[in-house]
Amino acid sequence: MATGVLLREGPRAYWVEPGSPPVGASWAAGPLPEALRRRLPPPDRGDVACADPALGAVAAATGATVRSPTLAELRRARETLPPAPAAEERSWTLARARSDLAKALAQPVETLIALAREEERVERAVGREAGAVDQFLPGPAGELAEYARDWELYRAAQREHHDRLAARLDRLARSSVPNLSALVGPRVAARLLAAAGGLEPLGRATGARLQILGARRRPAGHGPRYGLIYRAARMTDVPPERRGRYARSLAALAVIAARADRFTQADLSAPLVARRDRRVEQLRRRS
Repeated sequence: MATGVLLREGPRAYWVEPGSPPVGASWAAGPLPEALRRRLPPPDRGDVACADPALGAVAAATGATVRSPTLAELRRARETLPPAPAAEERSWTLARARSDLAKALAQPVETLIALAREEERVERAVGREAGAVDQFLPGPAGELAEYARDWELYRAAQREHHDRLAARLDRLARSSVPNLSALVGPRVAARLLAAAGGLEPLGRATGARLQILGARRRPAGHGPRYGLIYRAARMTDVPPERRGRYARSLAALAVIAARADRFTQADLSAPLVARRDRRVEQLRRRS
């Protein structure tokens, strides 16, 4: 039978011994706090029940005999625990959330989603600056002319930043979603991924759903025929009145590409691109 139970609850570790109040101390990693180490029994006087592997390894390093607790031991021990200090609990929760977020963003697909959203934001900013040029008259000389020159340097730096960001996005999209990138273009593939919220929801989407991802409703109240996919590869090769049909066909192929990228990792880019190109030629030949 265990002499006591060593628990980790949030930002604190506790030693719970029958007949005594629990002893707690802050612990996230590293050596066992002195207040807890003093309570652990020597190997010849009992063992320690501990369910947390990291905490159990730290306790074992002090010479204690550690084993897994039973469900009854855990339940009884947890019933006696006091609440952790609010400030300590909040600090630990924030640290854990930051750690989880950092791990998530380190994944290639999550990185691609973050870059796609940032590239779209920067593209809008570049477009606003370009549109503002027509509304500004600098004059031939003076303060306005000097400002116009500074403004042009700023816009050139902004365009250069966008180009570098787009190149990074294209490179990552080709490696993370190769089939979808080959079919619709890497930038559109990245934006579809961001709009869906991840590769798995995109891979489970229907063609109709994928076709309108990122779309906004028209003022008349009727739903649009296509969303982000209107910027896909070879869309401009199709006559405007037939682009809705092309979007529908391309969305069906994009579903196959997304599912291959998510579930099988098979290289289907060549047959999918060939089917896309045949569809473009069909729509171009029709009268």
